[in-house]
Amino acid sequence: MKKNYLKVLEGRKFLLTLSAFCSLGIAKAQNDFPFDEIPLSGGTFNNTITINTNEGVTPFNNLLLGSNVDFNTSVARLLLSRAPLLDAEGNVITRNAANQGFNSLEGQRFIEENDPVAIRFPQGVFANTYHWERVLDDEGEEIAAADSRHIIDPFIAANGRVISDHNSPVNVRIGYPALRGIFDTAEDLGRPLNLLTVLSIIGNDVDSNGRRWSSMIADGHDVRDMELGNEFFFRSQRSGTINTEAQWRTRAAAIVSEIKSRASQLGRTVRFAIPIAYRPGDPLEPLSRRESDQRFNDLITQDESFFDALVVHRYVNVDRGDNGLEPNQLSDNSLRRLLSASVTMDESLTYCRTQVSESKNSIWLTEWGVAGSREDGIGASFLGSADTYSHLIRNQDRLEIERVNWFSTVGLNSQFTLERVNGQVVATPTGYGDIYRVLRDNLRDSELFNSATVTSPELTVNGQSNPLQEVNALTVISVRTESGAPRLVIINKTNRTGRLIVNRDGNTENSINYVSRGVRWESLTTIQSIAVLEEESDTDAILVPPYSLVGVDMSFGVGAPILSTNDNANLDDDNAVVLFPNPTSSILNIVLKGMNNANIVITDLLGKTVFETETNQTNVQLDTANILNAGVYLVSVTDGNNRRFVNKLVVN
Repeated sequence: MKKNYLKVLEGRKFLLTLSAFCSLGIAKAQNDFPFDEIPLSGGTFNNTITINTNEGVTPFNNLLLGSNVDFNTSVARLLLSRAPLLDAEGNVITRNAANQGFNSLEGQRFIEENDPVAIRFPQGVFANTYHWERVLDDEGEEIAAADSRHIIDPFIAANGRVISDHNSPVNVRIGYPALRGIFDTAEDLGRPLNLLTVLSIIGNDVDSNGRRWSSMIADGHDVRDMELGNEFFFRSQRSGTINTEAQWRTRAAAIVSEIKSRASQLGRTVRFAIPIAYRPGDPLEPLSRRESDQRFNDLITQDESFFDALVVHRYVNVDRGDNGLEPNQLSDNSLRRLLSASVTMDESLTYCRTQVSESKNSIWLTEWGVAGSREDGIGASFLGSADTYSHLIRNQDRLEIERVNWFSTVGLNSQFTLERVNGQVVATPTGYGDIYRVLRDNLRDSELFNSATVTSPELTVNGQSNPLQEVNALTVISVRTESGAPRLVIINKTNRTGRLIVNRDGNTENSINYVSRGVRWESLTTIQSIAVLEEESDTDAILVPPYSLVGVDMSFGVGAPILSTNDNANLDDDNAVVLFPNPTSSILNIVLKGMNNANIVITDLLGKTVFETETNQTNVQLDTANILNAGVYLVSVTDGNNRRFVNKLVVN
């Protein structure tokens, strides 16, 4: 049974201790480590991971790797969202109109290249009033075109005052016509996308939502999971057609009944989730807001018969926004809050689950992020995000997390910055993008070891532990890849190198060969990511760089081959492929021995392909000055027998 409001209020005194923990110490600007110094041994601190492979594995849930993809920001609308604007009859009104969303070829290519795993459509505030068909007034005149974001029903208070008006141009298109093609392309590339749909409860009636579901099914979309509107607890996202929780419940239940009836006729299974507010369980929120949102939760959950799960949106933000502090002005307290964001997230999700019965308390975390300072994305934000993501994955069973969607690709907590260079749109990963790519590429289609425990120093302040949840220096996700090889995804939240000892099936491994690849940051206030590539053979422990997120592939025993990160083929004889000169500043020779034909792929350390070619020559010569910037790359060669050879290349 769900807990009552008084019970939640009693629990707030425990939540307040987290704020007290974060406030310990002197509140001064701090660019270094904001916790007690970690005890070192030989210049590193010790950690141990114990894996029992006999306990088996569980397939990784790829739905935890979703990402909101939309072109809401002004720069994205201008650069990624240009396409012909058509009238109702399909005639071209403007040949190169901005604001056309997924209908843009540039936008489609962007999604293809950056592989978001799951797309939430439509997303954000516009999901509440998205028009999937033309909207006409009483005289039959078009008010809003199909596939439009135009919001026609602002929230109006009882006294007639407009609380919020989100009017946007009628010609702003979200891009549904191209959505089918985006999914087909992903399927063809062997990276199928999952679709999460948000229904418009306040903007469309029962029949319209039912026809919309049927229309998407007819278009080939597998619409199984649906959010029942977006953030209805915000008055600014409500409509004049529905202003109260009772009205929302009545319509949402009727829409669910209609879609379930249509799905049953087709032999399909569908699920629905309601928006829930986390703020009543957050002691840092104003009391009036906590009480208001608690009333919302109590009213919206009175009837549990029509939904299956909870939608939660949770952002952990510290001193951010236009009035936020500069990165180097953040206090120790603020940096600790960012690095401990997983604790805040856990408490919020735990609170939300208390609002309904156990059979209904599964979580869809479809918007979330960690940001701090005026810049939003800094080292502490990136590490806090990575650690939170790791925590969600490692605790998905306890918290019953079914889906996670990062917010967002080019919006809030942006994974990419965009600019036009020589007529081409260039997307550059941010630290958030680096984190997402490392986690996605190392975890998708893997299997989680059922028995894996990590021993790591606890982060303390003045000798005191976090009263809510232990915060450790190192966190680790342990998986088995498709090839059967072990892989670790490791986050080091400290300013010291971590030494990770591997204990497998009761034996401490003293001969470890590994490849470690990912990103790190020089400090908690830096913005720039630094690529990591480390290779070690026959060592007794894995070394994890300070302030880093790395994926580590391992083998055990002297001379045992290693699977390179994101590589599903065994490494063969290194002499089969020779690179010279290496390092190089201009010409690179790639010598292929015993191959009649080969595919050559050069990637950066984050896995992005920067060069690819097919060849039947035994020697390939490249002018690296024209194709590669200074840095470290991996050269992967696959021959006709599907053997793969991977070599590191350094370009000066």
